[in-house]
Amino acid sequence: MIIDAHHHLLTTPGYPEELKLACQQHGVEKVCLFGAGKMSADYGIGNNNDVRKAMETHPELIIGFACFELGEDPPGKIDDFAAQGFKGIKFINPAKNYDDKDFYPVYRRMEIIGIPALFHLGIVARHPNDKHNDINNERHRPIYLDTIARAFPDLTIIGAHLGNPWYEEAAMAARWNPNLYFDLSGSTLKCKSAKFLSDLLWWTPTTRYRDPQGRHAWEKIVFGSDVPAPEIPDVLNDYRLVMAELHLPLEIQAKVLGATMAKILRLEG
Repeated sequence: MIIDAHHHLLTTPGYPEELKLACQQHGVEKVCLFGAGKMSADYGIGNNNDVRKAMETHPELIIGFACFELGEDPPGKIDDFAAQGFKGIKFINPAKNYDDKDFYPVYRRMEIIGIPALFHLGIVARHPNDKHNDINNERHRPIYLDTIARAFPDLTIIGAHLGNPWYEEAAMAARWNPNLYFDLSGSTLKCKSAKFLSDLLWWTPTTRYRDPQGRHAWEKIVFGSDVPAPEIPDVLNDYRLVMAELHLPLEIQAKVLGATMAKILRLEG
């Protein structure tokens, strides 16, 4: 099973059907679909209502993640999203650092309900309307997910883009926290070498310094495209090329492309 853990719903007419066709052609069985928070319209991306309609229209493919506005939405909205059928929550552009204590009630609700969190990390795309929004990329550092993962050990967390450009923070946080995972969507696979990623994700079950649960470093990585539907095969190819160059066992490669995400989403069996 291949699962795309990071996909935005574009507002171009017929996009859900275009996405479905692309997934059928390239063996992608499930897609985690979401908007882009308050700036969705600026980027030509659908909002939560659009995502909900898409997942209701294509339930066999689409797994909806709702965008939650940290600093604006009340914690109870997590319950509302879960009741609407959303299976995850996407965070971006928080009002404060992700690990600010004011946000703890939100994460606590998610931990209780058992719904995973996907956090945008690193630099967000520039847009002319940024001058009207409170954009502060320092709030997107991966080290804040380390704080959250420790405070909420039963909350499953996915960090986007391996924290680009704060890769080392992301990698070490991944090693120490069993409930923290990352995707490699974005520019990383285009501009960084396999050796660069191997130097970051270096531990194995047999190394002296390793994952507390004895897992391979790449068991903490999931496939995410973060591109329009026609470009999904290109990102899939990038993942496969890197994993092949690093001679990752086929079992580990299968986990990266879908098995780990299936476990997170409770799709096993």
